[in-house]
Amino acid sequence: MKSSTRNPDLGIETYVTIFEDEYKKSLEGREPDTLYKPIIDLLGRGGKRLRLSLCLMACELVGGEIEKALPTAIGIELFHNFSLAHDDIEDDSKLRRGEPALHVKYGVPIAVNAGDGLYALCYEALKENKGLLGVERAWKIFEEIAELCVVLAEGQAMDLAFKEGREMSESEVIETLRKKTAKLFAVSAKSGAIAGGAPYETAEDLGGAWEDIGIAFQIRDDILNVVGEEEKYGKRIGEDIAEGKPTLLLINCLEHCEAREKETIYECFHNYDKAKIEAVVNLFKKYGSIDYSEEIAMQYLRRGTDKIRKMDIKGEAEGKRGEEIKEKMVALAEYFVDRER
Repeated sequence: MKSSTRNPDLGIETYVTIFEDEYKKSLEGREPDTLYKPIIDLLGRGGKRLRLSLCLMACELVGGEIEKALPTAIGIELFHNFSLAHDDIEDDSKLRRGEPALHVKYGVPIAVNAGDGLYALCYEALKENKGLLGVERAWKIFEEIAELCVVLAEGQAMDLAFKEGREMSESEVIETLRKKTAKLFAVSAKSGAIAGGAPYETAEDLGGAWEDIGIAFQIRDDILNVVGEEEKYGKRIGEDIAEGKPTLLLINCLEHCEAREKETIYECFHNYDKAKIEAVVNLFKKYGSIDYSEEIAMQYLRRGTDKIRKMDIKGEAEGKRGEEIKEKMVALAEYFVDRER
C-alpha cells in the first residue's frame, strides 16, 4: 500500500465545522475547570473527526438531513475521545495528537474523571434524539451505543490479556481490532443511517461494510506506529511495541521468528528504548510482517468498499446525488486507510 501524500477534498469539512460549533457551544461556561478544562483541551486538539463525519455522511446517503444525525455524531465523537483518554492511561502513552496525553499533563485522577465526563456527555447528547427522531429510532441508536460500550471493554480486556500472557492468534488479533476500533466505525455508519430514516436492514448492511473498513484502518494505524513520521503521526514511533500492544505485525512476526528473536521483542515491552525498538522493526521487515499486514488491510478495505458500492439503498439521496455521496464515502475510506498520520 502506497501512502498518500495528498490531502484531498474528502467532503467532510462541512461536517467538521458544524461539530466544532455545536460542541463548543454545549461546553461553554461549564464548571468546574478540573473537569472541563482537560475535556476542552483534548477536543480542541482536533483529530481526524472521521467517525462523526461518517455518521453525518451516512445520514445524507440515505436521504436524511444531517441535522437529524447531529446529536448522535456529537455523542459518538465524545465517546471516541473518552476511550482515547482511558486507553492512554492504561497503556501509559505519553503523547496524544502531538501533545502530552491527559494523564501526563493533568495527572491520572483528573484524566480518569475527564474520560468519565466525556462518556457521560455522550449520553447527554443522545437525549436530544427522542424529540428529533421519535422514541423508536432514538432507542435503536441508544442500543447501538450501549452495545458498543460492552464490546469496547471486551476488546480492551483482550489487549490487556495479551500484555500479560503474550499469546494471541491472528484471528484473535483481528477480533481485538474489531472490538476496539472497527465496532465504533460500524456504529457511526449504522446510527447515522438510522437517524436519516433508513430501513434498519440497510443501516445494518452499511454498518457491516464499515466494520471491515475499521479493521483496515486500525491495521494501517499500527503500521504507521512503526514506519510513520512522529511529527505527522502525533505519537511516539514504536510506542505500540513498547506497550506490548497486540498488533497484526507483532503477532505475525512472533509466529515466524526464532526463539532468541522473540526475546529481543519481549525485551522491548514496557521499555521505550529507540535502539531496541528499531531492532524489532527490522525483525518485522525481515519476516515480511509489514508487507503482510498491508495486504490484509487492503483485503478488508476492498471488502468494505465493495459492499458500499453494491448497496441498493432505499431512501437514498436522489439519483446522481446519492451516487456522489456513495463515492465520497468510498474515497473517505480509502484515504484514511492509505494515509501518513
